[in-house]
Amino acid sequence: MNRKLLDPFEPEYPEAIEACLDDEYAVKCAYSHNGSLLATARSDGYCYIWDMDTLNVMRKLEHGEASLSGLSWSRSGRYILTYDEVGVCILWDLKTTSVAARVEFDSAIVSARVHPRNSHQFIVCPTREAPCLVTASDIPQTEPTILPICISAEGVDQKSKAAAGTCCCFAKKGIYAFFGTAKGQVHAVHVDTQTVVCSTKLSSSGVNTISRNPRGTDIVTNSSDRILRVCQVVLPDDQKESTVARPEPSIVVTTKIQDIVNRVHWIQAVFSASGDYIVSGIEHKAEHNMYIWDKFSGSLVKMLTGPNELLEDFAVHPLRPIYASISTFGIIYLWTRVPQQNWNAFAPGFRELEENVDFIEPEDQFDRRVAMPDGVVVDCAEDRILREKRAANAAVEGDMDADVDITDNDPLFSDSDSETED
Repeated sequence: MNRKLLDPFEPEYPEAIEACLDDEYAVKCAYSHNGSLLATARSDGYCYIWDMDTLNVMRKLEHGEASLSGLSWSRSGRYILTYDEVGVCILWDLKTTSVAARVEFDSAIVSARVHPRNSHQFIVCPTREAPCLVTASDIPQTEPTILPICISAEGVDQKSKAAAGTCCCFAKKGIYAFFGTAKGQVHAVHVDTQTVVCSTKLSSSGVNTISRNPRGTDIVTNSSDRILRVCQVVLPDDQKESTVARPEPSIVVTTKIQDIVNRVHWIQAVFSASGDYIVSGIEHKAEHNMYIWDKFSGSLVKMLTGPNELLEDFAVHPLRPIYASISTFGIIYLWTRVPQQNWNAFAPGFRELEENVDFIEPEDQFDRRVAMPDGVVVDCAEDRILREKRAANAAVEGDMDADVDITDNDPLFSDSDSETED
């Protein structure tokens, strides 16, 4: 698609389903950093890598026999992290299709994310354990380093899972990491020191998912109370000089989004490519709908209605208005916009028709010898076209405003006593 033909002012959200991919066991999906690849986590223990240009599978990764819980891409797109329901977490190298790191935990993994700057480092949130920071080694056959992150001084409660993280994500530069808990708290942790910088309590319900803005510093959370919360995060940047006054760390809720009428549960909530909209999917047995909300006002902008199938998961393209959603039957739907092409970019004098117009063919259009209106007979179409262009140019010049010289007086209308008369 030629970018010059696209409207730069078109909305950044899709309108309809353009294509479908058949992946029978797909349950989770995620786009790479540049959006050229789409990874799907399957219930049979495999991870498929789809090429978005050809819409074909280019890699098949065998994680294990257990169902995959999710996946996460590295910034470079070379590494991908997969984790399952039995506590196995594998970091894959797609260039060599080999395992870069493998970590096993005693409980199921609910969330894991790769560091945005270091592809060999990632955070993991097991169900009955404290979150961990895992650092893989560049040396082959070397065990990765696992550092636990204590987000609560009370320890891990096996019943309430108070200190166990239910979701996680990195900040934009990877200096901090955000963790949500079952008690409705959000903690900001410094990655290098594994210490909690600031915390806030959103509600008494647990935080199910958390996602950061790719273009800003705010985050969006999805809680069990069916409310989406956009939080403005203020954290000091370690890369700044010490002379700069560092702000006080804080996490403040700026916008609350909810469906007051239907009171539906949300699967997850993520930011759009520009960060101005919130995209959420509902959890209903007979609806495949996604809602697009305005981040600042919390008003509904667009609702995407799909087939009568359960929505398992969805992903947002990082650059273009393209969404990928997975149904309960394993079908991947690709949502996009129908571009309105501007053909005037090729020919400035091109006139676009809003509806079909009947073309009346002149009798002498394809005649070799044509008699022109002035009586001159031409022998070929080129001479006729040249004469028509000359006649059109003469007509255009005749319609132009002529310059009138009013400095000299007309002798017929001049006064004999005028001082300017010669």
